[in-house]
Amino acid sequence: MIRVIRSILGILFFVCLSGHAEAATTEITLDELLKNYQQYDGKIITFKGEAIGDIILRGKFCWVNVSDPAGGVIGVFGPRELAEEITCLGGYRFSGDIISVRGVFSHACGEHGGDTDIHAEKITVLEKGKALSHLVEPWKIRLSIYLPGIVLVLALIHLIIRRFR
Repeated sequence: MIRVIRSILGILFFVCLSGHAEAATTEITLDELLKNYQQYDGKIITFKGEAIGDIILRGKFCWVNVSDPAGGVIGVFGPRELAEEITCLGGYRFSGDIISVRGVFSHACGEHGGDTDIHAEKITVLEKGKALSHLVEPWKIRLSIYLPGIVLVLALIHLIIRRFR
């Protein structure tokens, strides 16, 4: 009898885990996540995006902002060792690491003052970030050369007109 109960519990445990893992492997966009937040609130999701800004350390935990390709941003909270693999954060001079975040989505997190966030269980770096180069357009270079001269000539004309009045 005990063996039968153990077998049934084992099967139920396996079924629950397989359904739980299946929900976690579904990658979702931030737009879809926020539009259908009731469906995903409190559930494990997988989200992919660029790590941006700074990693904010808070004791044994950290915050990482993650931007999706459409430009939306969400805060990811988790143990600081999860973010140790992230080496490049996006900004003006760099594109950040592309990461995959697996964790529990909270539309209004009670632990963090009602903010929308993801409590990460796993963060994986899919692609390393890189330095960006921003070319200055030639007309901007010419303008920066000529504009001070034009301003100087106009100031001289103004002074001459004022003197003869």
